[in-house]
Order: sequence, then structure tokens, then C-alpha cells
Amino acid sequence: MLYSDYIIETLRLNSIDHYFLVTGGAIAPFVDRLSKHNVKYFCFQHEQSAAMAAEGYYRSSGRIACVVTTSGPGVQNILNGLCGCWYDSIPAIFISGQVNNKEGLKSLKNSNPRQAGFQEMPVVESFKHFTKESVKIDNIMSINYILETLFTPRFGPVLLDIPVDIQMTECDLELLPTKVKMDTSSNKCIINLKDKHRPLILIGAGVKLSKTVKECMNFIEKYSIPFVLSWGAIDICETNHSLNFGSHGVYGDRVANFAVQNCDHMIIIGSRLDSRQTGGNFKSFSKFSSKTIIDIDIEEVNKLDDRGINIEQKIITPLENFFENVSIIDNSDYYEWSNTLRELSNNVDECGRDTGVYKVLDKLFETFEDDAIIIPDQGGNLVWTMQSRKLKKDQQLFTNFGNSSMGFALPCAIGAAIATNKPIICIDGDGGFQMNIQELITVSKHNLNIKIYILNNSGYGIIKQFQDNYFKSNYTATTKEDVFGMDIDFEQIARCYGVNTLWNIKIPEDQKIYPKLEHGNSLENMSPYLDMSKYMYIKPNDYISVREWT
Repeated sequence: MLYSDYIIETLRLNSIDHYFLVTGGAIAPFVDRLSKHNVKYFCFQHEQSAAMAAEGYYRSSGRIACVVTTSGPGVQNILNGLCGCWYDSIPAIFISGQVNNKEGLKSLKNSNPRQAGFQEMPVVESFKHFTKESVKIDNIMSINYILETLFTPRFGPVLLDIPVDIQMTECDLELLPTKVKMDTSSNKCIINLKDKHRPLILIGAGVKLSKTVKECMNFIEKYSIPFVLSWGAIDICETNHSLNFGSHGVYGDRVANFAVQNCDHMIIIGSRLDSRQTGGNFKSFSKFSSKTIIDIDIEEVNKLDDRGINIEQKIITPLENFFENVSIIDNSDYYEWSNTLRELSNNVDECGRDTGVYKVLDKLFETFEDDAIIIPDQGGNLVWTMQSRKLKKDQQLFTNFGNSSMGFALPCAIGAAIATNKPIICIDGDGGFQMNIQELITVSKHNLNIKIYILNNSGYGIIKQFQDNYFKSNYTATTKEDVFGMDIDFEQIARCYGVNTLWNIKIPEDQKIYPKLEHGNSLENMSPYLDMSKYMYIKPNDYISVREWT
């Protein structure tokens, strides 16, 4: 068999049998062999979209896809989507074609030009920072160690750069499934809440990535501790769970931020606490609570020390081990604390949340199927969707969070639709949607079950709100006139591609995000400003709030 066959069959033995690709000269031999094996391949219109679809494929199904591109501009185009996988710890395998070894830079002995072969580039060096492993296959070798890297937490993408001559070389390597050694340590984890009366559990995306959602919910319910969610964990349970007090952060729920700022001990599970969760005033984040953090990556925990967020108890372990071995010492029920949070939930009046885009999304969420997968894009449409969510137990809601690239939602939805038979909801903005609008033909070709809703505010609304706050409403490069120059009939465009499940929903051009944390403020002090002092356990003036951009 050819080395291409060996790679394809090795991946298939490890349950990787879906390929997202744009072909080209330097990858043509490998693509030719795909048709000879029991695998499926899907042609995309842009390599960036293929990479983003791989993320949607994994998030919706827990299965890994392979992205295939040619050399030069082909592989360059995957960087955006590959970075999304890297920053959100999503496993995916990327295969790029490379020029024949005899034509490449390494074939030269006495010179070092910028490029030797056509469309040649140093792929491994260029992508090494954003992959768990990036390797050029200069000769016949086993790829099992690459797969071991791929399957071992903390997850992320890996890349194989394969010259044309290697793709076409005969080999006789043995095909074997990859066996990954997992951490089976079983150290006891004890969390002491003996003198605490307002504990809070903060849950991050690591709970989903480690596939410990059930164990996490059992842990919460065993001890009846209120919890809040990062956006990466927003769909681990139904929105109306009795102990769920929402999502914290810059664009989070006011009650969740109140809980974070007033708890006396925080248990942080699988969350890296990025700046969108803590706010930019790091030292004010839950300033008066003691904290326990459980994470697989020590560097993410050490980052918090650098930012002045004190962590009293650090538990570096896979979450599977944590939930198997954790016990809590406590002597209190938390009825009063939970009751205060419920009372606040019932009495907070968010001005503007019963009009405009919020009213639209309230109605949309009522129509979504019980098992729908909801994928927003970035910017305002993402924030409005997250703030308006009303999730049922079996619904999913996700996007890319760390890289947060405009144009992500449609290709991600395509990946999710390929992976599952569930109804897919793509919520996009008029700005982001055009960045991968070409993939409407991919939706049409494969007759994918995707409904697309464009929240059309004729510009870049989230940046306009930023300009309102800091640049005296000088809307440079954010209005319809500056960015588009015209009204866009998205429904007509979709019909031209053969897609009839797209709705262009006009919303006010001046639609704002409510609530929102202004730069420098501590989490409990969101705009529009509400007086919640009667609920506060920690006196408001103990948190220093600075409205100026410093």
C-alpha cells in the first residue's frame, strides 16, 4: 500500500473517518486515495471553513475530523480555524500537502532562498505554536505517536505536512489502533467548607471536554451548592436548573456576577478564567472569597497568580479523577445563600430586555426543537444569544470562544450537521455571515438540516457600543454606509445558492447589549447601573470601581 493508504487506514482504525477538504496539486495523491477507502470526504469552498467545520463536528458529536489542504495558500488558509481549535482545546487533525522533497529548500546545499518549490512554505515552523504536534514527514514513519498526542488531554490540534513523493511511496508498516496511556492516579481531594456559608461552584468548558458533565452535576446536587457557568459550559444543564444562577463575566448575567462577588469560597472546575470571565480589573475578581481550582493545565492556574487572583488550593488533575475522589467537609446548609440568589433573580429588572433583539430571541428559543444544536457567531449576535438563552436539557449551545472569529458559525454548523441528525440553528450577524457566505453551496449540496437566522443591525453593533463609551460615538468603519455601502438581501442570496432556510431579521441599528461591564469596573457593577446594595454581603465600596479607561 501507499503511505497515503497507511495514514488513511490508521486514522480509520482510530475512528477518524470524516475528511473536510479543498484539494490542490500538492495534496492530490492523498485525496485520490481517499476514494479507495471506507471513509467520507466533504468538499468545502474555503480551507478556513473546513477547519471551522472540524470544530463543529467534534463539539456536536465528540468525534474527531481530519482537515486536508494543499501546500502554500491552502494550508495558510486553515490558520484561523486551527487557532480556534488550539485556544478552545478542540482535538482535530490537519494534513497538508508539501512540495516534493527533491524540489524543496532542504534539497539545496549552498543557498537559502525564500522558496525553492512552487507554493512551498515552512509549515511546521509556522504552525508549531498553535498545535500540540506539528511534523513534516520527510520519510516513511509511523503516525501513531502523533495520534497519541492528539488523544491525550489537554486536547488541541495536530498537523502532518506530507511531501508529494512521500504520499506516493510504497510502505509495509503494520496497521494498529493507537493505545493512549491515561493518568489513573487516584489521590483524594478534600475541600474544606466548614466555616463557609456562601460557597459557589464555577464550571468551565473542561467539564464538557473531559466528558464529565454527569459526574459534575451529581457533585453539585449531592452538596446542593449554587453554581455559575462560563460560556464554554453554558449547555451542561437546562437553564432553569434550581441551582443554576447563570453565566458570569463581562457580558454575563447580573445575578451570576453578584454570586461571584459575594461568595465566601469558590470552587473553580475546568475553567481557565480568561479576562472575559473576570473582567479587566483582575484583583477585584471575587476579592473576598477563598478559592479552590481544579484544572489539568498548571500554566492556566499559574496565570491567575500573575494576575493577582489568589488561589488557596490548587488541584492539578484530570476531572475524571477529581470527581471520583473528591469529598467536601462542611457543616452548613446553604438555604439562605441560595434563597438570596433566587430572590435577586426574580427581582432584577434589566431595562431594554423586553424589546428589540432580546424579544426576537425570546420568541426564537421557544421554537427551537428539544434536541437542537444552537451555534451563534461572534460579536453582538453571540452576546445577545447567550444572554437570551432558555435551554432545555438536551439542547446544545456553543461557538468558538477564545479565538472568536467572525464567520465561524456557518461552517461550524455544517460540521455539526454532518456529525449528527439533530436540527442545527445557526445564528449570525450581517457582518460575520459574509465572511464565509460561500459555504451556502455546501449546505445546499449536502441538503443539511440547518436553519440560519441573520440578526441584521446594518453594521458592527458591538464595536459601535464600544465607540459610544470611549470614542464619543465616532462610528468609523462600523456603519452600514462604511462597511457595506448598501442593504443586503441575504434571503435572495441564499436562494441563489439553493438554500431556503435563511431568515434575515432586521433589528435596530442602535441595539445595545444589556447588561455590560464597563472597563475597570468590578463584576458586580454592570451598566446600566442598578442599586443592589441591600442584597450585598460585601459592601459595595469595598470593591473599587473605576469607570475611566486606564
